[in-house]
Amino acid sequence: MYYNFVLQNNSSNLTMTTSEKQHNPSMRGRVNVEDKLLKAACKLLAQKGPKGVSNRDIAKHAGVNHGQIHHYFGSKRGLLEAAILKLAHEHWDHTQRDGMSPLALGKDQTYILAVIRCAIDGDLDLATLELRENISVPRQALQKLCDNRDPSETETSVKGQLAAAMAIEMAWAILEPYINATLNVEADEVYVVKQKIVDILVSIADY
Repeated sequence: MYYNFVLQNNSSNLTMTTSEKQHNPSMRGRVNVEDKLLKAACKLLAQKGPKGVSNRDIAKHAGVNHGQIHHYFGSKRGLLEAAILKLAHEHWDHTQRDGMSPLALGKDQTYILAVIRCAIDGDLDLATLELRENISVPRQALQKLCDNRDPSETETSVKGQLAAAMAIEMAWAILEPYINATLNVEADEVYVVKQKIVDILVSIADY
């Protein structure tokens, strides 16, 4: 999957795929710096959220000068948007390749943590950027559920079902160790507990 990152330079927006840049020798250095910044931004966005991370934090983690953020992405905002899109595309690719399965969200923990951090910070524009890119797994699931719903069910009811499933998926992806510790789930009980959650999810939504 090739990601399109909008690079803001002064007042102009330039779009070039990673693949194109990698095949252009003069752009390889640029790609290296961009990749380092993106990886650092993804990790720190998941750890601190958009309000808690600074340009200097990202640059230090990436091992580059903080001025490179402005040079390649225009601003911290531009970099964070590129980072959340990178994570969203990766999550979308995993889902389209492997299908949707109960409790699989934990495989993309950096992505879901980044989304949750953005939501906690009140930055829904960043958290829901996937919607504008039309790569939203929940929206895809909602459409599927609505298309296959019983005639007696309303669309609002289906949304409620999916909201419950999303809440369980997101909580388990982040809080599994805490939940198991709190409930004193022993090693030989983990599978049974997890299977119970899977059964509940399957009864709620069509995986």
